[in-house]
Amino acid sequence: MGRRKKWKVDLLSGQAAALILLSGLFLVGGVIGCVAAGRIADPAGALLSYVRGYLELLSQDGLSPRFWSILWETVRFPLAAFLLGFTALGVAGLPVLFTVRGFLLSYAICVFYRLLGPAGLVPGFVLFGLSALVWMPVLFQLGVQGLLGSYGLLRRAMGDGRYPLRYDGGYLARCGMCAAALGLCAVVEYLAVPALLKGITGILLPG
Repeated sequence: MGRRKKWKVDLLSGQAAALILLSGLFLVGGVIGCVAAGRIADPAGALLSYVRGYLELLSQDGLSPRFWSILWETVRFPLAAFLLGFTALGVAGLPVLFTVRGFLLSYAICVFYRLLGPAGLVPGFVLFGLSALVWMPVLFQLGVQGLLGSYGLLRRAMGDGRYPLRYDGGYLARCGMCAAALGLCAVVEYLAVPALLKGITGILLPG
């Protein structure tokens, strides 16, 4: 009985440690992204023209995003987390993945703020923040369980043949629910985000 209770405590401790590690690295990547966006030398230059042109195309129905490209953008990092969770390399790969993802999200939103001022936060949130409300919890779910699974594989590879692995029915069921959530997120983003951006472009880019 005592051994069973100890295992449950160890299991919860492992999940908490994995979550803290991945969250911290995600935030580190976010801070680096903010700093990198702040170092843009000329906010009135080519990058600003590109962003304005993108928003103007949306307002004129000149840009029609493809569903498959949106789906790929939505699933690529969670898919990488899922795959890394089935290899011992995930012990190193997942922390790197979360740092990169935090950097890209922060950099993208901060670039809009840097180029368009406070009003740039609106398209930044519509483009990146809305979908993040879904893919971020999914990414962390896959990352935490994947990191623990990878650690188990690493322990087995190092000779600890009795170390328990995490790949049970619950593991796969959670992966399935994450896949369904990402698919729904891509559909909503495909249908809603262009319309939302068209609605705010006239305010952001008057004249």
